[in-house]
Amino acid sequence: MTDRLFTKERKPTTPALAVSQPSGMVLARARAARSHRVPVLPVALALVVAALLVTGLAVAYGHERTPPAVSAVTATPTVQVPPAPQRPALRDLMPSGVRIGSAADGRWLSLDPEYAELLGSEFGAVTAENAMKWGNLEPSPDVYAWTGADQLLTFAEQHDQAVYGHTLLGQNDVPKWVDPAWPAARLRTVLRDHVTTVVSRYRGRVWAWDVVNEALDEDGSLRDTLWLRKLGPGYVADVFRWAHAADPGARLFINDYGVEGRTRKADGLLAMVRDLRRAGVPVDGVGFQSHLQWDDRPRDLVGNLRRFAQLGVSVAITELDVRVELPETPAKLDRQAALYRQVLKACLAVTECVSFTVWGFTDARSWIPGYHEGYGAACLFDAALVPKPAYAALIDELRRLPPRSGGVSSPG
Repeated sequence: MTDRLFTKERKPTTPALAVSQPSGMVLARARAARSHRVPVLPVALALVVAALLVTGLAVAYGHERTPPAVSAVTATPTVQVPPAPQRPALRDLMPSGVRIGSAADGRWLSLDPEYAELLGSEFGAVTAENAMKWGNLEPSPDVYAWTGADQLLTFAEQHDQAVYGHTLLGQNDVPKWVDPAWPAARLRTVLRDHVTTVVSRYRGRVWAWDVVNEALDEDGSLRDTLWLRKLGPGYVADVFRWAHAADPGARLFINDYGVEGRTRKADGLLAMVRDLRRAGVPVDGVGFQSHLQWDDRPRDLVGNLRRFAQLGVSVAITELDVRVELPETPAKLDRQAALYRQVLKACLAVTECVSFTVWGFTDARSWIPGYHEGYGAACLFDAALVPKPAYAALIDELRRLPPRSGGVSSPG
């Protein structure tokens, strides 16, 4: 994640021009004229003419030095989309039953009003980028830092947004105080208590959870983690059952990357979800992270989503971004836009696709440059919150949909 701030470009202001002489100077010259017995009328006329000349020169000089205020506007726009007040928001165009969301970093909700305004107006759902991860929520045993997660929940409720919880158990999010040397029984108790505490606190306020995140290796087998080594493969089912007991109304997802197309990892995930469902484990959905590269499209994205849906689960695009090899060019951004459109179109083509989430919406807050050297510009808006071709592509795709009664923007 990047913590850099950005400053939007501001239009230059032109100082007011002083084009009239002070009245005291006129009076002084009039008195001097009378003392020398010079006719008043010619002197007055001369002063008026002089004042007009000075005024004309000042105005002309001012216009010559004033920056052309329309130059930035009349230049070729980066994106062919209307100004914000004239364009519909993404959330307003989504079909009924599909949420469009963004990951959010709670720090910027108070530090950057423009970031907060755009997050609240464009998206019908939010995902906590880091605030709900175990290592951040419980930095010490039984000591919870709820502020960041609570702040995001409050923001979402104020803006009629659903909240997607991320994540109850992830491979990289275990607190440092959890000791791998502990016996299995203690590790199991610590994990169960964490899941139960978090889900119970937000019961009824979080519509879906990433229950287990990135549990698989690239070959489709279970990743070698502390939980697999100490608790065995059954730990995945246990976490789902604990989460369901804490909030039976929440939708429970298993989430992973590299499974958008037909890969070995996707095959392994498909088999895993099938087995869990057959065993009665409450797996309600599968999340496809979709951290993609501008020149590499997933293979058979629609068909892959459909084969998961045939298991009786919902599917969701949970963390979409499309990184571009730097420096970015118009051609690269056009291909990026086409990939954003392809993923949205695939989601909308599958009835069981219930949400479409981008992993951050502005390049100013993107995690990509810090983790993928030589890549960036992965989001819908640039660092100055100007919409990019990718945003225009989503708007265009949504406008092609048949009329509907309204999108989903509230929890439920």
